[in-house]
Amino acid sequence: MKTLLTWFVAPFLLISVSRAEAPVCSATEEHDPALREMIYNIGEGEQSTYVYVEPDIASFYQGQPPASTKVAPKHRGFSAKFINASNRRLALYWVEPGGKKHLMREHAPFTASGTASFPGHKFVFTPPNNPDEVIHTFVVQEYPDNIQLYDPYFVKGDATQTQQNLATSLNDAERAKYQHWRDTIHFHEQYLAFTGRSYLANYLREPPRHFMWRADYFGQEHWVTTQETRFVTEPPPELLSPIAVTGNHRQLTEPVMKEYREPGVFNMTLKTLSCAPRAFEIPHFLSEPEVEHILKLAQGIDLKLSSTGDVNAGEKVVTEDTRRTRTSFNSWVERERSPIVDAIYRRAADLLRIDESLMRYRNPDEHPELPTRKSVAESLQLVHYAHAQEYTAHHDFGFSRIEDDYQGARFATLLLYLNEGMVGGETSFPRWVNAETFLPLNVKPEKGKAVLFYSQLPDGNLDDFSHHAALPVTEGEKWLMNLWVWDPIYE
Repeated sequence: MKTLLTWFVAPFLLISVSRAEAPVCSATEEHDPALREMIYNIGEGEQSTYVYVEPDIASFYQGQPPASTKVAPKHRGFSAKFINASNRRLALYWVEPGGKKHLMREHAPFTASGTASFPGHKFVFTPPNNPDEVIHTFVVQEYPDNIQLYDPYFVKGDATQTQQNLATSLNDAERAKYQHWRDTIHFHEQYLAFTGRSYLANYLREPPRHFMWRADYFGQEHWVTTQETRFVTEPPPELLSPIAVTGNHRQLTEPVMKEYREPGVFNMTLKTLSCAPRAFEIPHFLSEPEVEHILKLAQGIDLKLSSTGDVNAGEKVVTEDTRRTRTSFNSWVERERSPIVDAIYRRAADLLRIDESLMRYRNPDEHPELPTRKSVAESLQLVHYAHAQEYTAHHDFGFSRIEDDYQGARFATLLLYLNEGMVGGETSFPRWVNAETFLPLNVKPEKGKAVLFYSQLPDGNLDDFSHHAALPVTEGEKWLMNLWVWDPIYE
């Protein structure tokens, strides 16, 4: 029996060696108790790996839960992953109860895509541009019916016929992709039986290389210090020009413009809001001058209607139906836009315990173990919600190509609230695990507050419970920024 598990710790937990002092924090490096060894067999003999098993609900309340079992959420939706395990190009349609079809996306051969779905939802695969010729029908069942597979070659209980179908239909390269999908399905079936969750990644995704804060119980607090203290006064405009230097020239021995900042170090406190998914709030992450600086930048930015995406999946087709999912407006703010924005990235890196060089373009000698020098962080997404605008429940992760060994995906989301006082507009987690209520966990926006949650589990699987929504704004308006960090690379 062999163990297919590699723990990546040192390269990604390092704080830049150019720093005079590394951040100090309350974290420990002990083994996550939610990870358990699973023995599995996908046809190559017994193997083992460590997988995430949701702890008993009592542990979330430090042994004193209000009820002995977790409450089923009112929200019954979940992530549906559609797999085209054929060598045909296909179109995926959602079918209304009345029969009207809505094009979701096109699938190249041997690709997958996903969408938030509900029990009873019907989807079909058809040839491109011919929705009347239904090739395969999917009807989503109750959770955890996440995996929706189209495999025209497999004949249950008849290995000989299956092999004949493959031999007459696929070439060697196609056979390799097909086999990878079959391995993924076999692993998923055993993972589901062991953990109670679907395996949404492809076989076998490595555990996150980035650090993850523990969320053992509600109200649990962590702390971490940073030298990237908050600006208390906005520097004059001539000091806020875009940053032109690149690579290791960006390394600092101390923060810039210290005369405009709080002295000493900034102690950031993370309070656990949810254990599954792992979600935390960090009060006062941004100062008032930093918020005002971002909003000033927004005045010169052309905001466009927000879109939804499915990273690395089939080819997305944007329709009026998909636009109803997200009705806000947004734009992007690069890290190099100003020294204040750069300081926010550096502070976020310390909060996440990630080397800041990973969150920018790097020189070849900075993390040479990675296949790319690109940042693992996206540009800040600046989002504005006016009256009645919202983003319905969705996931931030996408699905990788079957041949992608790295399976880069969004790992962590850091929400930064830029105003408060609106009615509505909460960040909602409709499927948080608890023993109190079937209602969502709603987080109220407060100016300068940050909310951190993870889209991946400690074993590398994608976290279906990271389902979240931006509730409609019923009075006023809402401004915020999203910072998405990928693991292991940003593709």
